[in-house]
Amino acid sequence: MWRYLSPFLIFLVPFSALSQNESFIESALLIADSISIDAEGNLTAKGHVEIHHNQTILKAQEIYYLRSSDKLSAKGPLFLIDRNGNETEAENAIFTNDFQEAVLLATRVMLKNQLEISAEKLEYLVDEKSDFSQVFATSCKTCKDQEPFWLIKAKRVTHNKELKTIYFFEASLEILGFPAFYTPYISIPDPTKNRAVGFLAPEFLSNSRLDFGVKLPFFIPLDVDKDITVTPFITPQTSTIETRYRQAFEKGNLNVDSSLTRDTLRDNQFRGYLSINGDFNLDNGYILNYTVERVSDSAYLGDYGYTAQNELSSGLNYSKVRSDRFLETSLGVIQSLYKEDKDNLTLTTNNYYDLIIDQNIVPGSLSFNSELVASWRKGSEDIIGRDVARFANQLNWNNTSISTWGLEYGSGVVLNQDVFLAVDDSRLNDLEILNSIGTNIYVRLPLLSSSDKANYILEPVAQIAWGKRKEAVVYVDESENTEFDMGNLLEISRYSASDRFETGFHGAYGLRYNVNTNKKMAGGVAIGQVLRLDDDPGFTSSSGLEKKQSDVFLAAELYFPNASYLSFQGLLGSNFKTKKTDFNAGFDYKTLYLDTKYSFLQADSEENRLYPIEELTISTGHKLNYNWDVKSNLRYDQTEAHLASLGAGLAYENQCVLVNLEMDRRYSLEGTSPPTTNFSFAISLKGFSTGKMTAISEKSCK
Repeated sequence: MWRYLSPFLIFLVPFSALSQNESFIESALLIADSISIDAEGNLTAKGHVEIHHNQTILKAQEIYYLRSSDKLSAKGPLFLIDRNGNETEAENAIFTNDFQEAVLLATRVMLKNQLEISAEKLEYLVDEKSDFSQVFATSCKTCKDQEPFWLIKAKRVTHNKELKTIYFFEASLEILGFPAFYTPYISIPDPTKNRAVGFLAPEFLSNSRLDFGVKLPFFIPLDVDKDITVTPFITPQTSTIETRYRQAFEKGNLNVDSSLTRDTLRDNQFRGYLSINGDFNLDNGYILNYTVERVSDSAYLGDYGYTAQNELSSGLNYSKVRSDRFLETSLGVIQSLYKEDKDNLTLTTNNYYDLIIDQNIVPGSLSFNSELVASWRKGSEDIIGRDVARFANQLNWNNTSISTWGLEYGSGVVLNQDVFLAVDDSRLNDLEILNSIGTNIYVRLPLLSSSDKANYILEPVAQIAWGKRKEAVVYVDESENTEFDMGNLLEISRYSASDRFETGFHGAYGLRYNVNTNKKMAGGVAIGQVLRLDDDPGFTSSSGLEKKQSDVFLAAELYFPNASYLSFQGLLGSNFKTKKTDFNAGFDYKTLYLDTKYSFLQADSEENRLYPIEELTISTGHKLNYNWDVKSNLRYDQTEAHLASLGAGLAYENQCVLVNLEMDRRYSLEGTSPPTTNFSFAISLKGFSTGKMTAISEKSCK
């Protein structure tokens, strides 16, 4: 009868006579197996007691409410859930001041199901602070009588709910039961705080050039839209300060990475690196991107493993994209990090404008393209210090039709004018103006077939084209590395830019075949070749397009269940000798994944490649169990017959800790930095970070 009794009915007669001021117990919902009230209005409830008050829930075995002091005593084991979702367990508790103040004994608090704090005594004010005495804190879920992976013992802990910060006093950190660290004072953000000042997870590193050291990042949120991270990096060989500044704007962002070093590698001279990048969305749909990169010397980036690059690029890029037009302009500076080129700077500008012309005069589509490309090199030596520019305009017309039985046929015309300027190159005229014209006729016949097991597509394609441009000696920096594939098989000119133009009569044919089954298997094959009346010496040998009969482009791919795949792409010459090859294979099955890539590119002096490039890359990983992961990677240089790089990693993660151990070895130069071996070790104790994290999960205990 008393199990579900409203406080309104309980206190209707005795409490209304005793006082006109409503106590918190009178405004709460009370549920219990038995409830009794004495003559003074004191209340006793026993058996499965529940009190619901202002989004707070208290569950206990027995409560006693003393009306004269407005004090509630609860006997446990008791369970309390506050309005923020924090869970508290205790043996006994006393609540006062309308449930706003409490003293709990033998208590355990779970903050947002992430950080667990156990204490002999807890005193708290709702929405203000909690004070713990004789504290154990961890985010590890353990079985009975089992040591957690990590544990903090503290004499006193204060949780400031307004500042969302937890303060530990006279605290010691234990890992696997062994003391690891002591501090008289430390503070951490509570799990409800998104950004807070404090140290991030440390990283221990060993470098064959820098020895063993540690990185200890310190994060400072300057405002809701900006922050800075300062990371000291200390080893016996170096003292380095790394900084990262980030700021978000209403229409853009800014990122600044820098480092300042003084090390024994350069006789204690100062060294450093600066990178600034970001973008802004400007008015009328324009986008501005910017990048600045500077480094003190060509070996610095490789010595410290910041980036795997052999040149620095700085510049501005201004662009706008609309459905019928595209505008882009950029200005940049390129600095080589190779020893022989370290003093060489190249200033470049690239400007493009594409427009689809809305017209009804001729059938088909009409487009206009204009571009200005230029580069300026430091110095004025002949050839080496060459400065060049190209201004080009192109008018392109294309028309396509489809017959009633599915044959797609079409034609196109392209008109080009290119103006070449050259300085400091005795091989070239200072000014050269070249006009080009080209046209083509092409057909496609897609054939589709379907069955209960698969869908099939077979598409033969063919083209006849002609182009004309007068012969002239001009620089060909842009079309130096032209690729031949199915994407440009039916182009009038297959050069990657209009600094060169494909001339004479030439034809092309190709075939595509694709199949997609209902058993999660798919595949495809593509083949294409170009035929011409005369050789075209403008193409390099590696492009496969210089002869009357080009190399055969062949591509194939197969996809299987479990993310398994095979793919091949290459150029096959006479006697099936290949000039370019890319082969990829891999799978991702349950706990194991593998990705492999083999690539080959022949030597070609016209493409400034004196030796062939042949590499094998393998990346693999295995999830050993729920907590352990292992991964590895390697890159093998077949030309040099040795490894180019090798790496491995081991990771352990559960609900309260993340441990990473990684090793990598670089066998090649990076800039002027010699080969280097790196080891790194990082451990992150969950519950000491802001934002989202893995919640404490239930563990199977046997």
